[in-house]
Amino acid sequence: MLFEVPEFTCQKVLFTAIGITILWGKLGRRKLRPYALGNLVDLLPWSSNVRQLIEFCLFVSIGTVVAVGVVDPGKVTQALAAGFGWTGFFAGERVETD
Repeated sequence: MLFEVPEFTCQKVLFTAIGITILWGKLGRRKLRPYALGNLVDLLPWSSNVRQLIEFCLFVSIGTVVAVGVVDPGKVTQALAAGFGWTGFFAGERVETD
């Protein structure tokens, strides 16, 4: 059997992204640490607000591709759960060092 590429339909992408956005809204930039993403974005020369927007967009984009690619949800509830689950799995809690 050949490797099957998941189908990236508008509905799958939309509802998976909604799940990821809800997770970001609940935990936010301060509690989520998606590996080195925050550290890389912090190196950008722009204002803090612009960097936070860029980090959010990257978090949702990467999370959506991974979640749809791994789970290939067939229903809205599966897409939302994929958004919550895979991004929550890959993004550990950030430890404050201040």
